[in-house]
Formats: sequence, structure tokens, C-alpha cells
Amino acid sequence: MLEILTNPIILRALMAALTASILSAVMGTFIVLRKISSLGAAIAHMSFAGAMLSYVFGVPPILGATALSLSLSLVVAYARRTKGEYAESVLGAAFGISSAIAALALAASREYSSVAFTYLIGDVLGVSTEELVILLFATLVLFTIIVLVYKELKYSTLDPETAEAMGLRVTVYEYLFNTLAAVTLVVEIRVVGLILAEVYMVAPAAAALEFAHSVEGMIALALILAVVSVIGGFTASFVLNAPLSAAVGLIIASIYMLALGISPKRRGKCAAVLGRGKRRTIARLK
Repeated sequence: MLEILTNPIILRALMAALTASILSAVMGTFIVLRKISSLGAAIAHMSFAGAMLSYVFGVPPILGATALSLSLSLVVAYARRTKGEYAESVLGAAFGISSAIAALALAASREYSSVAFTYLIGDVLGVSTEELVILLFATLVLFTIIVLVYKELKYSTLDPETAEAMGLRVTVYEYLFNTLAAVTLVVEIRVVGLILAEVYMVAPAAAALEFAHSVEGMIALALILAVVSVIGGFTASFVLNAPLSAAVGLIIASIYMLALGISPKRRGKCAAVLGRGKRRTIARLK
């Protein structure tokens, strides 16, 4: 195993997978607490559709992926802040629209099928140094923004009505967070693939919610679970000669199912604990 870790290709892949999982765990915590778990999946599908559309027109795929992902994230933010009951409808429509765009792109030429497979499954072992640097840089920027506005994101996530009544511009942070989520998935999908990016955006945070007693505790536990699944996935992949992305995805999915099975609670109990923390933090705005 130590000999494998001295391979620069494996090291790059491990660093990329760990970085993506850590970033997703943090972003996923806010997504789960905001009860918009389908947002990550919808943005990932739209990112995939944008990338495929870009290939057809000879445009760098990251441009198409970013354009469609940001558009969807902003539309969802608008729907949630104006007519919240329509937000789920927008997300549902996004799945159909993105699938139609991707299907049309694939129909344009068979040569795009290999590209589509790469974006669906990911190519962690094929991560280049340039792609890893981009992922690390994007993660640093996103983490810096989250740290700078963490208190506001936390308040607007736990109790947007009260936070807004206390003078916090909740709408601004709604748009900001959705934008951060879109950028996260765009930079991740090329490395880990659409399927694994979707799983990582929700599963670690959802599993952590079953045991967390605070938002900070939920983030910490989600990070631990994400890292454990990556290391376990790499180990299983080499021992069983299985696809890396599939191994990692199955492990984090199994962790989530196990968390549901052994949870001491409880969604009601956890919600009560988080609710008390919410009231204490909101009170500090006065």
C-alpha cells in the first residue's frame, strides 16, 4: 500500500478526492439544513448538460457548465425568496431540461459519448496537476468566503425569517450561497464526476445530522465521514480492483444508510437541539 502512495498519479488522485469531499461536506451541511438537498443534484445535472453543450459548439466545457449552473442556482434562489413553494418545481424542471440538453448533445455525435462518460463517472486517476491546482485554488477561495460570512450564513440558514426581522439581508446570502454551491459542483464534476459529486454534496452532511448537536459539530462530523469514505474507497478500489469513484460512492452511501439505522434519534431531538442553538445565535444579532 505504501508503494502505491508513492505513485504521483495516485497521490494526485487522493488529494483531488479528499479536497472535493471536504469542500462538499461543508457546503452540504448548509444544503441539508436549508432542506434543499435536491439543489446539488439539479446543479450537477445542469453542469453536465452545459459541459456537453459546450463540446458541441467547440467552447471550453467549463464555460457552459458554469453558465447553466449559475443560471439555475440564481433562479432557485429567486424562487425561494419570492414564492418558496415553487422552488421544488424549478428543481424538478431542471432535471428534465438538463437531460434533454445532454441527450441532444450526445445525439450530435457519437464521439461525445466518451466525454459524457468521463463527466458522469469522473476520472480521478486521470487528474492532471493543473486540474488539481484549480480545484485546490477554488476550494481555498470558497472556504475563505464561507469563513468571512459564516455567521450570516448560519443565521439565514437556521431561521431566515427571524434573521431578516433582525436586519440581516437574507436574500443576499441566499443568492451568495447558491452561487457558491454552483461553483463547487462545476469545479468538482470534472474530477470526481456527476454521480459522486451529487452523493458527496448530501450524504456526509445528512449522516452527520443524525448525531450532531450543533452546526459546527455537524460540519466536523461530515468532514470526518467524507475523509473516511475517500480513504476507504481508495483502499477497496485497489484491493478489489474496482472502479475508484464507484467504490468511494458506495462507501459514503453505506455510511449514510448505517447512520440512519443506528441513529439514537431522532430527527425531532436533533431539530430541537439545533433549534435552541438557532435561538441563541439569532439573539446575538440584537
